[in-house]
Amino acid sequence: MHRFGLSLVLALVIANASCTSTSEEGAGPPDGRCTKCDLAQEQTAPNMCVGIRGNGQLIFAHFGALARIFESYGLVDGMAGGSSASITMFLTESVEINPAIYDCGDRSCDDREVGERAATLLKSLEGYVSVLGETDEAIAFRTVIPIAQRVKAEGIDALVDTDPLAARDALVNILSSDDLKDLVNQELLTLLRESPDPQMHAKDIIDSIANVADFKADSDKIFLRPGIIDFTALAGKLGRLGSFYAGYGPADYAGTVAFLDSCTRSGSAWSEISGRSVGESTCGERFADLLTSYRSDWQASPPSRSRIDDRVGGYVPALVSTSVISGATAQSWRNARDDYRAARPHSFTPNFDDVQFGYWGHPYDMHVLAKNKHQYNDAKTNKFLSLGSATWRTALSYSPAEPGLARALEIDDDLVSAGGWSDLHPTLVLRNLGCDKVVYITRAGDESGFAQGVARLLGMKDADATALYDLDQDSAFDLSLREADASWCTDWNNQQAFPTGPIVSDAYNATLATDDDYFNVGYANVSSSFSARGCTSKR
Repeated sequence: MHRFGLSLVLALVIANASCTSTSEEGAGPPDGRCTKCDLAQEQTAPNMCVGIRGNGQLIFAHFGALARIFESYGLVDGMAGGSSASITMFLTESVEINPAIYDCGDRSCDDREVGERAATLLKSLEGYVSVLGETDEAIAFRTVIPIAQRVKAEGIDALVDTDPLAARDALVNILSSDDLKDLVNQELLTLLRESPDPQMHAKDIIDSIANVADFKADSDKIFLRPGIIDFTALAGKLGRLGSFYAGYGPADYAGTVAFLDSCTRSGSAWSEISGRSVGESTCGERFADLLTSYRSDWQASPPSRSRIDDRVGGYVPALVSTSVISGATAQSWRNARDDYRAARPHSFTPNFDDVQFGYWGHPYDMHVLAKNKHQYNDAKTNKFLSLGSATWRTALSYSPAEPGLARALEIDDDLVSAGGWSDLHPTLVLRNLGCDKVVYITRAGDESGFAQGVARLLGMKDADATALYDLDQDSAFDLSLREADASWCTDWNNQQAFPTGPIVSDAYNATLATDDDYFNVGYANVSSSFSARGCTSKR
């Protein structure tokens, strides 16, 4: 089954539901237990979808915004986004298919209760990172920040200027440590160890790691230089995270239901929920017990499959974007990559006409998108490319792998991914998908300097930039704002990634800018007069 109105259907599914999964091969739960049955029920409310702006290490803002949306309006029926938003969508779908959010004891939870219970699980992601601390999946979730912090703490970024070979050896030791080795890109280690010019490569790589959190697009080396993280390995670690939140594998179903029964509180932050007393324990302690037991059982007897092997859009319509280069530009990139590896002068000569904006999703959704129902003729839609169906493992191996975090990555013999910066305001694809109500989760401000910088390095000219990003013109960005029914306007650009409390709070309490009456019931901070550049259109 693949339809909107998922929350209404899944409300009928409880822990011991007995049915046969109708998902395509590769889209089902790892243990054969179905969490979604092919049940028809009249849809009584408009389907609501969210377009999510990727934001790198500021990803916790997404969870704050989505938690409030869940509490106020219920589960979402479709999603689109790229870069870190692809991770957010994976985890959001995981929460939506967890049968524990639908089970209110002797009855099925109503839509409001389902939304509140799902919101509690999203809030608990703060607890997840806190409980697991420096375990591999917690480091994977925060991607490269812990590694960059170690490089600075040990003075390697300073040492590289005076003794690059010693700095290289120190970096190799860090990247080979037990807690990182499963995540580290072996291509990077091989280059450091076997480089024909170790001083050149060591300095370039260490400088890039020291500044990785800055997301700078100042050199075409960001497409050529191997990144720190093996994003395929990262996807595998995120699979354990997603499996926990979906209730796959060794999940304690009864314990999760009891946790949600006792600890779900609409309007409360995780810091309040975690400290709430439950018997002789607290909600935070109960969650930690669920999590540590799950991880221990998983390690003792790993499940045969992981949530990461479900297919994108297999449960909730989802569109994962990444930029794609092809043709002569792809060949120029291959030549330049080979020269960089050999420490030779390189020449990368891109043509922006060879850059397309690709999307993975359910085959039916890709078919629908290709028709361009609304006949958009903007510069972004004109670069649309269907990448077809893929597992979450594949999508999360490419979309979050932004230039600087990873080199450009081969999708196949013809196509090369340059990361998910390409559609940071994905409302138009949701409109073409058929969404009735589209909420855009974003922040105030012009288009990302990083995204525009990457596009410039890929050959974008002034006219292209105006057509894509100029908010004072009839650009693709402005059209995307106009086509949103509501914008969840955060201030995450002025927040720090960690600790997570402030950035989650900002997003959880952000203004919902809309003049659509549909959103006037459910959330207090709704405004029809609110205006902010990058959140609302002037046109």
